[in-house]
Amino acid sequence: MNVTTAEIVASASRFLSGGGDGVVGIHVPYEDVWFAMLFLSAIWIFGFLGERILLMPSLVGQIFAGIICGPALLDIVPLPEAFVLLGEIGLVLLVIEAGVDIDVTTLKLIGKRGVIIATLGSVFPIAFGIGIAFALGADTKAAIAAGAAFGPTSLGIAMNILRSGKIINTPTGQLIVAAAIIDDMIALIILSQLGGLVGEITVVGVVQPIATALGFLLIGGYLALFVLPPFLERYIFKESMDPVLHGKLALFLMLALVMGLFQATMQSKASHLMGAFIAGLVFCTDHELHVSFVSQFKRILQWLMRIFFASTIGFQVPVKNFANGTVIWKGLVFTLALIGKLGVGFMVPNFTQSRNFTGNHLRDCLIVGCSMAAEGEFAFVIAAFSVEKGIIDIDLYSSIVLAILLSTIIAPFSLRLTITYYNKKNMKELEAAEELQAETGDVDDDLRTGILKGSTVFFCVNTTCHSTWGTLPKLMQCLFDLKLDFIDHRSWHSKFEDGVINEVYCKGRVEGGTDLDEFIQTIFDKVTEVVDQKDAMISVSRWTPGFVDDLVESDNGEVDDTQALTRKLAREASKRLDKSAHKAEKTDQVMLSVPEVGVVAPIRKRRVRIVSTPVGGGDMFAEPGALPASATSVPAFQPLAPVGGASRRRRHRTLSSPVTGDMFGDTTPVVLGPGEVLANIVTSAGKKHPVKMDEKLLKKVCGSQTPLVLMEEKKETNFVGNYLDGFIRKDGRSRSLSVTEGV
Repeated sequence: MNVTTAEIVASASRFLSGGGDGVVGIHVPYEDVWFAMLFLSAIWIFGFLGERILLMPSLVGQIFAGIICGPALLDIVPLPEAFVLLGEIGLVLLVIEAGVDIDVTTLKLIGKRGVIIATLGSVFPIAFGIGIAFALGADTKAAIAAGAAFGPTSLGIAMNILRSGKIINTPTGQLIVAAAIIDDMIALIILSQLGGLVGEITVVGVVQPIATALGFLLIGGYLALFVLPPFLERYIFKESMDPVLHGKLALFLMLALVMGLFQATMQSKASHLMGAFIAGLVFCTDHELHVSFVSQFKRILQWLMRIFFASTIGFQVPVKNFANGTVIWKGLVFTLALIGKLGVGFMVPNFTQSRNFTGNHLRDCLIVGCSMAAEGEFAFVIAAFSVEKGIIDIDLYSSIVLAILLSTIIAPFSLRLTITYYNKKNMKELEAAEELQAETGDVDDDLRTGILKGSTVFFCVNTTCHSTWGTLPKLMQCLFDLKLDFIDHRSWHSKFEDGVINEVYCKGRVEGGTDLDEFIQTIFDKVTEVVDQKDAMISVSRWTPGFVDDLVESDNGEVDDTQALTRKLAREASKRLDKSAHKAEKTDQVMLSVPEVGVVAPIRKRRVRIVSTPVGGGDMFAEPGALPASATSVPAFQPLAPVGGASRRRRHRTLSSPVTGDMFGDTTPVVLGPGEVLANIVTSAGKKHPVKMDEKLLKKVCGSQTPLVLMEEKKETNFVGNYLDGFIRKDGRSRSLSVTEGV
């Protein structure tokens, strides 16, 4: 058929004016465009209102936008299959991101107990769900599918609440993050296993999906973590390669792996999402890939996931069936399967000074249980897959979806309520103590007396080491055994380096005749024994809170402020940790936030009040030149075996002073990056000062016939992008080069 220019122009005119009968190509009527924009606007508005006004996860509002606008009610969404397809693409990108975001350091930190908690956090609710389904009269296949829908955990639902409650960097927060990672892996295995329940059940049909999924996860995971990254670093990502080119090339290779593993997993009867996960896992330690992935996909991924919840999930919610009383009461009964997740929370180790399952330990148990009880995208995917393949009927599917929806509402409300309740409870206890102190003055007598007599002392314990299985629980148990009372604790790490920092503020009692230096040395020796790494950097120092000076120097042993001493103590420790957290966020390498060792302030006739002494600054009451016990025999932390293996040669350069110690007097070895040298500046008195500098600058200094003047100059780089630190995303941040030469 011949098409004239006039007909093409007329067709374009009809398209632009609202017509849909084009002569060539595929044209969309104006009404479809208008309703599609209306639907997208509704998705965003419902999500915003649900999160900001109703205090629910935004995905709940997005699902309701899909229910209302979709085929179930108003049916105003044009080409619903296209929106469902976009949602499926979003799910694939989400699984790739889950692989890219895997934080091996976090998995090592939590130890065996954390892995057991994460695994049972899936097994228990699945078992509860299967039991409930059997009790409601479902057959074996339907019962298994129904139970499987209650296994996954959605970290995203709980993340904002945990972050606002400052839980993320605590041992409990690290445990939750690691458990969610493991739950994602288990969900992929479950999704693969459900394929064996379609049609006639055979031994091969049931065993093959599970075996292949486990094989891809274990063998593929090993290759992705320990074989492919060193290979890529050695033969493809050269040291001199431009970071932008590195990121784009890594992104190309990852997408190629996704396409290949998609086919491999599908042909082997595993879920295609397993292939996407393994492809992302290969690049979980590649910083340039993270930057490139975020810049290319993050914004579109956010919208695709909104469309996923509104379309892929919302369109399949049989909301009209919710008017059926049977569906409602069965859905409420299925909600009881979440008891399995809540129960797992009581396996959390006791990181507090409270007795087991009381006080703050009970708080941690409830926080973990409520966080894991939030069902997410994989739960909906499993339920939708089961009804689509005929494993469960529409009524059972309706009840399961209702239970999952309730979990996305109940779990975050419960989590927020738990954190708020215990925060208020702790605040009331402190206020009650202050009121009682005002009346009787005896609540803080033990603490005050101990400070004045010198029997109560405060310590800061800081460790920087490789991440190994169970580091956190072992360190906690070690300090418990030393009878040290915890005041506060945080941990930090970078997912791009095999290093982790733990910082603990605690107090202990020194009985008469006990040498304080020997006690510090004992703490140092025990912590060193627990860490058991030759290149670890450990600092144990006496910490003096700011109010102690006023208390010691006052005539009556009182301070002017009416706050209880215990409250002051907790606040000062929290401030120190917040400052350390801020420092960790502003650096590319975690090791940069390690405090200096051996820097001791000179003695003054009258001590000036400060918030607290330097974290690693030793005893402020020590004689001049005295070093804390932790300063002896402490080498610079130089990772011997990064995540990528011994052959991983790439090292991220830092644009700051040496990683450890005071560069003007500390002879501790420093870490040198490519093109850097360690030189000595010799004063007229003959004293040497080691300085790390660029090799080119050193050649210029040595080749100059006249003295050079070194000046400090700040230069901001033109870095643009976002950093990914584990599951917590950081906005792009500037970096500065601090020392350059000038003539």
